[in-house]
Amino acid sequence: MKKKLLSLLLALVMVAALLPTVTSKAAGEKLIAVTFDDGPSQYTSTLLDGLKQRGAKATFFMQGINAASYPAVVKRAWLEGHQVCSHSYNHPQLTTLSSADVRSQLTRTDSILDNAIGLDMSYMLRPPYGSYNQNVLNIAGVPCLYWSVDTLDWKSRNADSVYNEFLRSARDGSIVLLHDIYSTSVTGALRAIDTLQARGFEFVTVDELFYRRGITMQNARIYFDAYPGAAGTASGIQTPAISKTESPSGGLLITINGDSRGSVYYTTNGETPTPANATKYIGPFTVNGTCTIKAVSVIHWNSIRSKVASQTIEYIPAPAPELKYANGVVTITDSNPSAVIHYTTDGSAPTTSSAVYYSPVSISPDSTVRAIAEVKGYGPSAVKLLTVTAGGSILRDVSVKDWHYANFSAAVDQGIINGTSPEVMSPNQSLTRGMLVTMLYRMGGDQQTAAPVNYSDVSANAWYYQALCWATANGIVTGYRDGTFLPNADITRQELCAMIYRYLDLKGYTLPEGEAAAGRFGDVKSIGGWAREYVAALAELGVVTGYNDGTFGPARGASRAEAVTMLMRALALPAPEPEPTPEPTVTPEPTETPAPTETPAPTEAPTESPEPSETPAPSQEPSETPAPTEEPGKIVIVKP
Repeated sequence: MKKKLLSLLLALVMVAALLPTVTSKAAGEKLIAVTFDDGPSQYTSTLLDGLKQRGAKATFFMQGINAASYPAVVKRAWLEGHQVCSHSYNHPQLTTLSSADVRSQLTRTDSILDNAIGLDMSYMLRPPYGSYNQNVLNIAGVPCLYWSVDTLDWKSRNADSVYNEFLRSARDGSIVLLHDIYSTSVTGALRAIDTLQARGFEFVTVDELFYRRGITMQNARIYFDAYPGAAGTASGIQTPAISKTESPSGGLLITINGDSRGSVYYTTNGETPTPANATKYIGPFTVNGTCTIKAVSVIHWNSIRSKVASQTIEYIPAPAPELKYANGVVTITDSNPSAVIHYTTDGSAPTTSSAVYYSPVSISPDSTVRAIAEVKGYGPSAVKLLTVTAGGSILRDVSVKDWHYANFSAAVDQGIINGTSPEVMSPNQSLTRGMLVTMLYRMGGDQQTAAPVNYSDVSANAWYYQALCWATANGIVTGYRDGTFLPNADITRQELCAMIYRYLDLKGYTLPEGEAAAGRFGDVKSIGGWAREYVAALAELGVVTGYNDGTFGPARGASRAEAVTMLMRALALPAPEPEPTPEPTVTPEPTETPAPTETPAPTEAPTESPEPSETPAPSQEPSETPAPTEEPGKIVIVKP
């Protein structure tokens, strides 16, 4: 009996070996982009719920008039990884409008989307009715999208018809047209997604579809599909992996590995990372205590980013030590009497292997002491530091090893900056407009009383009020057209240059003319036309040098460390020659021969050698594409 069973099994194996091998594409190789026009609407939230359950991404071509009515839905769609695009303000046939009206339709919509999402971004366009010409594409100045599959949902208004038409025409690389203003479209689309996912299709944004097919989308061009080609299909965007190890210098060392094709951004407060709240990951960092880290791999913020990784970190550190300074001596104490304190005096990070503290430590000016506490049953404490500047000031978050130390210590010793709290400088915190006018006011040394100002968002009791009065009276600031000053808004780097330039001009410095020096920055086209002269002048003087990657980052917020560095460079420029005091007029005695006129010798402008960059880490900023010329073209109208 056993022999018969063995013979039967062997025969089955041989038969199976002769059968043809069946293969199928792995999940993710077949890509499709589903797009929804005309919303958002009352049905879009239901659609977003369904997409989230299925892990599918979509692209939304939104009308500005509807986005203004559903801003929370717009933001939710973007936060959940969908691509947000423009479909004009109120759906006119753009080819029938003047260039000015086309531009108004698009810029108005872009502004509404920016306000809803809370970011300034670029949005691809789908022309209403599929009606476009080259003039429309040129004015848009972004990649524009058509479609390869029209489900005719706008015509049938029937979920079964939408489902059947979707499946009948969809293929690998299709761009599918639907409308989220109809409940039947939402129902039919979600059913079709279920069926196609079971067949191995991956639903991605339009931008990701072209990216993974190796197609670089061009501005002022229109695209219909991204069928497979010679470039093949790249893999999906890798979700970051978060790992932790105990740091010998206290806290937990966090490492994040993300997709190498983009950058990783993270938060430590449990918020979904966005350009407004996230930190770019450049290497392992330390956390103390309990927190939730969220991270995302980003290629394009509005279209190609991974799923968000999340990990809650639980860590109970020992109480941190306290450092006090008096008469050249640093004393270190800890609230836990059993704590062992380790310290360094050269500014380096202490570890549990560093010197053990037994008695007060003598230090000289321009020195930093760092200390941690070690307690059995707890992790190492947070590192505390204390720096004594050359002028005897105390800094508790700036070390002599920091790139900005020389400028920060000089600014503190000269009273230009006081800190966000006693002895705390917050060098990496964003600089506000109110902070900058105060620093310029102190730097000027001529704090005379100035006329009151009447900005609608400024109180006469504000801590920066006198400085703002001085800055306004002297033309360093003018405020905004709506009568506001926005004192608490983060200042951009190009605004910072403008105010420093005006300050130097006020003080009588001879400033370079022209915009040529701004050309040294790779993102010069991103610098506002109004600010280019200011940036160029300060670049030529060596006050601003840009980032290590050759960019300037005009719209980036400036940190307090960057601002202090620029201000101290400006203060180090050779002082302008004082105006000569006119001699009293005296009637000369007549002489036989008139005295010859003396011609003063020309004065050479001093040349400044370049200083190190404001920050050691490079940061790549995108360049703006100049607006193409307007050219009339053929009108194409497909969809009613």
